[in-house]
Amino acid sequence: MKAADEPAYLTVGTDVSAKYRGAFCEAKIKTVKRLVKVKVLLKQDNTTQLVQDDQVKGPLRVGAIVETRTSDGSIQEAIISKLTDASWYTVVFDDGDERTLRRTSLCLKGERHFAESETLDQLPLTNPEHFGTPVIAKKTNRGRRSSLPITEDEKEEESSEEEDEDKRRLNDELLGKVVSVASTAESTGWYPALVVSPSCNDDVTVKKDQCLVRSFIDSKFYSIARKDIKELDILTLPESELCARPGLRRASVFLKGRIVPDNWKMDISEILESSSSDDEECPAEEHEEEKEKEA
Repeated sequence: MKAADEPAYLTVGTDVSAKYRGAFCEAKIKTVKRLVKVKVLLKQDNTTQLVQDDQVKGPLRVGAIVETRTSDGSIQEAIISKLTDASWYTVVFDDGDERTLRRTSLCLKGERHFAESETLDQLPLTNPEHFGTPVIAKKTNRGRRSSLPITEDEKEEESSEEEDEDKRRLNDELLGKVVSVASTAESTGWYPALVVSPSCNDDVTVKKDQCLVRSFIDSKFYSIARKDIKELDILTLPESELCARPGLRRASVFLKGRIVPDNWKMDISEILESSSSDDEECPAEEHEEEKEKEA
């Protein structure tokens, strides 16, 4: 959860603390692939809707009154109830190393993200046994870090969260593959889609026996059972069928040139993002680089 005075997204050149193999180090934002998810309350019928920031006219601030384009294409007045920064940030560390990270792995430089220790006035001095025991207030901003040393409890919590995230990154052999997805909603009985990393959309839950796909027809994300997915060899299909079936033309363009549809607002590196990339590096090199970052 971001503080109320934080911007909806960060801009190029912003100094940040960025996560680097479990530690947070100073860095600067080099590029931004912006994607802010905006939850709005429509004034007309008092219903909620989730849209992207490019469909909102007005200040990106919780509580702001804006105009938004609804699913039926109409423009309505609404109130922003929640903002989620799903942008991808490429940051440069002091040693020149670059990483592409989500907003959850960044925090504004100079901010303090841990509750301060209680002052002497707040310590239970009437009980001498507690005098030497540090009293730390409950941490309210979970997941946000600062340049302060990370405690063992926080390391365990962070490790647990990363393990949970790893469980969602399934079916690596299908990542980036064009597939046919069985669907009774389509007249053809299936639709073309691309298997993407579960980290591409935090709003869709991907279970153990499922894959996250993005449809070439409506560009929406879906969690699909593996049994309903088959790899699709579009390049062998005749031109007439490519034109006749919805979405096949866009799928063909992707296969031929790895060109992602413009309205997806992502590139191939995000689609193929793997949580195991850091683990494949030499442990010795990892420790050396961590020492260099912390120095």
